Amino acid sequence: MGEFDDFIPSQRVAFWIWKILGIWATDDESPFYRAYRRIYHFFFTGIYLFSMFTSSFFTENSEELWVEILFILPTEIAMLTKTIITVYKFETIHRLLQTTISKEFQPTCPKHGKEYDRFFDRFSKVMLMYYFCSVCAAWTHLGFLFDDRLKLPFFNWFFWVPLDRDHLNNYYILFAYQMIGMMGHCSLNVSGDMNIAYLLSIAGQQLDLLSCKFASLLVPGTGTTIEKDYYKRTFVEQIQHFAREIERTVSWCVFAQICASGITICAIVFRLSAISIIDHLGTSIPMFFYMVSMLTQIFLPCYFGNDVTLKSQKLTNALYTSKWYQLAMNDRKDLKMMTLRTSESIRLKAGGFFNFNLEAFTSTLNTAYSVYAVLNSKNNK
Repeated sequence: MGEFDDFIPSQRVAFWIWKILGIWATDDESPFYRAYRRIYHFFFTGIYLFSMFTSSFFTENSEELWVEILFILPTEIAMLTKTIITVYKFETIHRLLQTTISKEFQPTCPKHGKEYDRFFDRFSKVMLMYYFCSVCAAWTHLGFLFDDRLKLPFFNWFFWVPLDRDHLNNYYILFAYQMIGMMGHCSLNVSGDMNIAYLLSIAGQQLDLLSCKFASLLVPGTGTTIEKDYYKRTFVEQIQHFAREIERTVSWCVFAQICASGITICAIVFRLSAISIIDHLGTSIPMFFYMVSMLTQIFLPCYFGNDVTLKSQKLTNALYTSKWYQLAMNDRKDLKMMTLRTSESIRLKAGGFFNFNLEAFTSTLNTAYSVYAVLNSKNNK
């Protein structure tokens, strides 16, 4: 068996992306892979982002800055943030991922096991579709090849290399460089989102299984407890700790992505409103798909973070609706303490500033629209 065979297909894809793009930072990596990682990130992360950032100083006006640079630069910063955190905290992430396939996290009831498998089968298909659509969105930038203005898809400055019609070879080489770099960055960004969504969904499913355990503390007809210490140990030492460790690990990744996506969505809408979509299909189609990708990137952590909160709130009710009155007095006291501990729901914070839930998703969209309305008003004047 391979080292990834126990994981769902979408996670196996994410792991291979990490290996190919040089962020699979285990202690036992070979010197060859370590050298490959450094060379790849020097050319396709360091030089690429430096050129993109420097391009912002060569724009003719603030409008060009918004429509040419700011629609992509914040996403690149978010990608860089997620990549650095993934490499820096890779041992923690690897340990969390191994925990998700451990025996303690597998359903013990056949009925729950089937539901568990069905959920992650659907989850894997959705994540793979998300990755496929994101890659297709990146490839739509090939439409810039048919633009007579010889514009590059992401930035137009590269160490003063001439890019006019007398130097078409330079243009095509840099175009290929930007497309390869963007495909890598897109894959890193999406694989990070897939990993965050997977960990949060595991936490949500474990809370579901735990609610079922709480609701059936007794073996029917016997009056004896099921695994007396199971519900204490699982919630206190595993599920709660697991969720908090996810928060500590991905908190700044989610914060960077939400902030970047809000700016990017605003910039894309502003850019699309300033052009004729029919006359500029080569530009507007990539922008539309890119905006959908941005919406997905903030929706995934907000949705699954919200799911963790809602399911943690159900634990107290599951305890109360169980046949607690048939338990021994000592067990009732333990159950009372568990009720107090589960009364506080799990709320995951992005960067320690705000909870990432569906409310954060809608707030981000409202803020992006408000900024767009102000910019559009000034532009019309």
